Amino acid sequence: MRIECEWCGAWINDFDKTCPNCGGVNSHYVRQANDIPQTIEELKAWAKEMKLPLDEMRTFIGEDYKGAKAFGIYKDEKDGTFVVYKNGADGKRMVRYKGDDEAYAVNELYTKMKERVAIQKAGQRAASVNKGSAANQKSAAAQKPVSHNSSSGDRNNNKGRLGLYILIALIVIGIGSCGLLFSDSSSDYSGSSYNYESNYDDYNDSDDGSYDYSDDSSYDSSDDDSSWDSSWDSDSSWDSDSSWDSGYDDWGSDW
Repeated sequence: MRIECEWCGAWINDFDKTCPNCGGVNSHYVRQANDIPQTIEELKAWAKEMKLPLDEMRTFIGEDYKGAKAFGIYKDEKDGTFVVYKNGADGKRMVRYKGDDEAYAVNELYTKMKERVAIQKAGQRAASVNKGSAANQKSAAAQKPVSHNSSSGDRNNNKGRLGLYILIALIVIGIGSCGLLFSDSSSDYSGSSYNYESNYDDYNDSDDGSYDYSDDSSYDSSDDDSSWDSSWDSDSSWDSDSSWDSGYDDWGSDW
């Protein structure tokens, strides 16, 4: 990002430790990560290392491409400036940066490329999940048993078995009733007393009946694995077996 020098008013990069114009210390210095490309050639090497499909991405490094739907960077041989651009769906060019700071120009396109890769991967992961869910539903539907109408013979057999079960149940109930008639009605039940007060004191620890949550394990946000990895380079590589879907790029925006 370009900021104004506090000492001389010149425009400098936020990652400049000192002002190239007056030598003043940049109090807004932003430390950059290692291995960030600083030149057009380094950006080419980085894209190759990450196996990025530049043709499918419509990204032209070191080339002034005139066609529609394109991102690019090049050095203008006429005045020596570096130009970062985007050509929209209608071919209209939008210049993101034009100046003599190659590192700044390269960083603009480098950041945009990483952003596009992240969006592309997120979209493909979502599509993969949806595809897997649809396949599981289809498989479950295929495995669902098909019901058939029973024949008249099966229905008759079922009725016969039901009648037999009812007869057995009536016999068992009758035998049980007879046993009760001959039992000693004066049996002493005091010997099998039940202590209704046991273990109730442990439950009623408080008079208001409130529940104590102090023993519950609290949620620890550090256990949440959904945090975003801020290291772009760890997720900037591209699987050569995957196809780039140009539908995720917004060619109607300025950048």
